[in-house]
Amino acid sequence: MIIAVDAAARDTTEAEHVLHELLAPVHAPVVACTHLVSGDGPPHYAVSVTGTAVGLEQHVRAWAAGRGAGVAITRAGASSPDLAGPSTLVRGAYVAAVEAALGSAGRLVRWPGHEHAYGVLTAADLRARCGIDQIEALGGLPVEDDSRIDTLGFLRPIRRVTGTVLQVQPAAGGLLIPFELEHQQKCCADH
Repeated sequence: MIIAVDAAARDTTEAEHVLHELLAPVHAPVVACTHLVSGDGPPHYAVSVTGTAVGLEQHVRAWAAGRGAGVAITRAGASSPDLAGPSTLVRGAYVAAVEAALGSAGRLVRWPGHEHAYGVLTAADLRARCGIDQIEALGGLPVEDDSRIDTLGFLRPIRRVTGTVLQVQPAAGGLLIPFELEHQQKCCADH
Protein backbone atom coordinates (compact mmCIF):
# COMPACT_ATOMS: atom_id res chain seq x y z
CA MET A 1 0.00 0.00 0.00
CA ILE A 2 1.17 3.50 -0.81
CA ILE A 3 -0.10 6.39 1.23
CA ALA A 4 0.72 9.87 -0.03
CA VAL A 5 -0.08 13.15 1.70
CA ASP A 6 0.20 16.72 0.50
CA ALA A 7 0.09 19.19 3.38
CA ALA A 8 1.67 22.00 1.28
CA ALA A 9 5.05 21.73 2.98
CA ARG A 10 7.20 24.64 1.82
CA ASP A 11 10.52 22.79 1.97
CA THR A 12 12.03 19.40 2.72
CA THR A 13 12.35 20.22 6.42
CA GLU A 14 8.60 20.79 6.71
CA ALA A 15 7.93 17.69 4.61
CA GLU A 16 10.12 15.59 6.91
CA HIS A 17 8.23 16.98 9.89
CA VAL A 18 5.02 15.73 8.28
CA LEU A 19 6.61 12.32 7.77
CA HIS A 20 7.75 12.15 11.39
CA GLU A 21 4.22 12.89 12.56
CA LEU A 22 2.73 10.32 10.19
CA LEU A 23 5.27 7.67 11.12
CA ALA A 24 5.26 8.29 14.88
CA PRO A 25 3.15 5.20 15.63
CA VAL A 26 4.89 3.04 12.98
CA HIS A 27 7.64 0.66 13.94
CA ALA A 28 7.45 -1.59 10.87
CA PRO A 29 9.78 -1.16 7.89
CA VAL A 30 8.55 1.40 5.36
CA VAL A 31 9.86 3.43 2.47
CA ALA A 32 9.20 7.11 3.16
CA CYS A 33 9.94 9.88 0.67
CA THR A 34 9.47 13.55 0.03
CA HIS A 35 8.36 14.62 -3.45
CA LEU A 36 8.59 18.01 -5.14
CA VAL A 37 5.19 19.09 -6.45
CA SER A 38 5.09 21.72 -9.18
CA GLY A 39 2.45 22.92 -11.57
CA ASP A 40 -0.50 24.97 -10.39
CA GLY A 41 0.50 27.24 -7.53
CA PRO A 42 3.88 27.56 -5.87
CA PRO A 43 6.19 24.51 -5.78
CA HIS A 44 5.98 22.59 -2.53
CA TYR A 45 6.52 19.10 -1.13
CA ALA A 46 4.29 16.09 -0.59
CA VAL A 47 5.28 12.85 1.13
CA SER A 48 4.71 9.16 0.51
CA VAL A 49 4.89 6.08 2.70
CA THR A 50 5.04 2.61 1.18
CA GLY A 51 4.49 -0.35 3.49
CA THR A 52 1.99 -2.49 5.31
CA ALA A 53 2.19 -1.03 8.81
CA VAL A 54 -0.92 -1.87 10.80
CA GLY A 55 -3.00 1.19 11.67
CA LEU A 56 -1.05 3.57 9.43
CA GLU A 57 -3.96 4.29 7.09
CA GLN A 58 -6.32 5.22 9.92
CA HIS A 59 -3.66 7.38 11.58
CA VAL A 60 -2.92 9.19 8.29
CA ARG A 61 -6.59 9.78 7.51
CA ALA A 62 -7.20 11.31 10.95
CA TRP A 63 -4.02 13.39 10.72
CA ALA A 64 -4.85 14.68 7.21
CA ALA A 65 -8.49 15.45 8.01
CA GLY A 66 -7.42 17.52 11.02
CA ARG A 67 -5.01 19.59 8.91
CA GLY A 68 -6.90 19.91 5.61
CA ALA A 69 -4.26 17.89 3.72
CA GLY A 70 -4.75 15.93 0.50
CA VAL A 71 -4.45 12.15 0.61
CA ALA A 72 -4.01 9.49 -2.09
CA ILE A 73 -4.02 5.84 -1.06
CA THR A 74 -3.24 3.09 -3.56
CA ARG A 75 -3.60 -0.60 -2.90
CA ALA A 76 -2.22 -3.49 -4.91
CA GLY A 77 -4.80 -4.62 -7.44
CA ALA A 78 -7.05 -1.60 -7.01
CA SER A 79 -8.26 0.06 -10.21
CA SER A 80 -7.99 3.58 -8.82
CA PRO A 81 -6.58 5.35 -5.75
CA ASP A 82 -8.67 6.42 -2.78
CA LEU A 83 -8.54 10.24 -2.73
CA ALA A 84 -9.54 12.69 0.01
CA GLY A 85 -9.05 16.36 0.84
CA PRO A 86 -8.92 19.65 -1.07
CA SER A 87 -8.50 19.11 -4.83
CA THR A 88 -5.35 21.23 -5.08
CA LEU A 89 -3.62 19.08 -2.45
CA VAL A 90 -5.08 15.79 -3.69
CA ARG A 91 -3.26 16.44 -6.95
CA GLY A 92 0.08 16.69 -5.13
CA ALA A 93 -0.65 13.57 -3.09
CA TYR A 94 -1.55 11.70 -6.27
CA VAL A 95 1.71 12.79 -7.95
CA ALA A 96 3.66 11.57 -4.91
CA ALA A 97 1.80 8.24 -4.93
CA VAL A 98 2.55 7.70 -8.62
CA GLU A 99 6.24 8.55 -8.16
CA ALA A 100 6.42 6.19 -5.19
CA ALA A 101 4.76 3.41 -7.19
CA LEU A 102 7.16 3.85 -10.09
CA GLY A 103 10.17 4.23 -7.79
CA SER A 104 11.53 6.76 -10.24
CA ALA A 105 11.53 9.94 -8.15
CA GLY A 106 11.52 11.09 -4.56
CA ARG A 107 13.97 11.86 -1.80
CA LEU A 108 14.26 9.00 0.66
CA VAL A 109 13.92 9.73 4.37
CA ARG A 110 13.38 6.18 5.62
CA TRP A 111 14.14 3.02 3.64
CA PRO A 112 15.39 -0.52 4.26
CA GLY A 113 19.07 -0.13 5.17
CA HIS A 114 18.92 3.44 6.48
CA GLU A 115 19.53 2.13 10.00
CA HIS A 116 23.06 1.08 8.94
CA ALA A 117 23.97 4.41 7.37
CA TYR A 118 26.05 5.93 10.19
CA GLY A 119 29.71 6.77 10.66
CA VAL A 120 32.46 6.56 8.06
CA LEU A 121 31.86 3.79 5.54
CA THR A 122 33.45 2.81 2.28
CA ALA A 123 31.42 3.24 -0.86
CA ALA A 124 31.23 -0.54 -1.18
CA ASP A 125 29.88 -0.86 2.38
CA LEU A 126 27.28 1.86 1.77
CA ARG A 127 26.03 0.04 -1.30
CA ALA A 128 26.07 -3.38 0.36
CA ARG A 129 24.60 -2.47 3.76
CA CYS A 130 22.52 0.64 3.29
CA GLY A 131 20.28 0.08 0.28
CA ILE A 132 22.20 2.51 -1.94
CA ASP A 133 22.59 1.46 -5.58
CA GLN A 134 24.86 4.23 -6.80
CA ILE A 135 27.10 6.88 -5.27
CA GLU A 136 27.59 9.94 -7.41
CA ALA A 137 30.16 12.64 -6.65
CA LEU A 138 29.52 16.19 -7.75
CA GLY A 139 31.76 17.44 -10.52
CA GLY A 140 32.24 13.97 -11.89
CA LEU A 141 34.80 12.96 -9.26
CA PRO A 142 35.36 9.22 -9.28
CA VAL A 143 33.95 7.18 -6.40
CA GLU A 144 35.86 3.94 -5.95
CA ASP A 145 34.77 1.02 -3.81
CA ASP A 146 37.30 2.04 -1.14
CA SER A 147 36.37 5.75 -1.19
CA ARG A 148 35.52 6.75 2.39
CA ILE A 149 32.24 8.53 3.02
CA ASP A 150 31.38 10.22 6.31
CA THR A 151 27.61 9.92 6.51
CA LEU A 152 27.44 12.64 9.17
CA GLY A 153 24.50 10.62 10.46
CA PHE A 154 22.21 12.04 7.79
CA LEU A 155 21.68 10.54 4.35
CA ARG A 156 18.93 11.53 1.94
CA PRO A 157 19.44 9.54 -1.26
CA ILE A 158 17.22 10.15 -4.24
CA ARG A 159 15.32 7.72 -6.40
CA ARG A 160 15.88 7.56 -10.13
CA VAL A 161 14.84 5.09 -12.77
CA THR A 162 18.31 3.56 -12.39
CA GLY A 163 17.93 3.02 -8.62
CA THR A 164 18.74 4.74 -5.34
CA VAL A 165 21.47 7.36 -5.73
CA LEU A 166 23.46 9.09 -2.98
CA GLN A 167 25.05 12.35 -4.09
CA VAL A 168 28.29 13.25 -2.31
CA GLN A 169 30.86 16.03 -2.32
CA PRO A 170 34.54 16.26 -1.34
CA ALA A 171 35.42 17.17 2.26
CA ALA A 172 38.55 17.62 4.35
CA GLY A 173 40.80 14.66 5.00
CA GLY A 174 40.12 12.98 1.67
CA LEU A 175 36.60 12.06 2.73
CA LEU A 176 33.37 12.42 0.86
CA ILE A 177 30.28 13.73 2.62
CA PRO A 178 26.63 13.83 1.56
CA PHE A 179 25.76 16.69 -0.76
CA GLU A 180 22.61 17.33 1.25
CA LEU A 181 23.56 18.19 4.80
CA GLU A 182 21.19 17.98 7.73
CA HIS A 183 21.44 21.69 8.47
CA GLN A 184 21.53 23.44 5.12
CA GLN A 185 22.23 27.12 4.87
CA LYS A 186 19.78 28.40 2.35
CA CYS A 187 21.24 30.22 -0.61
CA CYS A 188 21.15 33.98 -0.05
CA ALA A 189 20.06 33.45 3.57
CA ASP A 190 22.33 36.22 4.82
CA HIS A 191 21.45 38.94 2.32
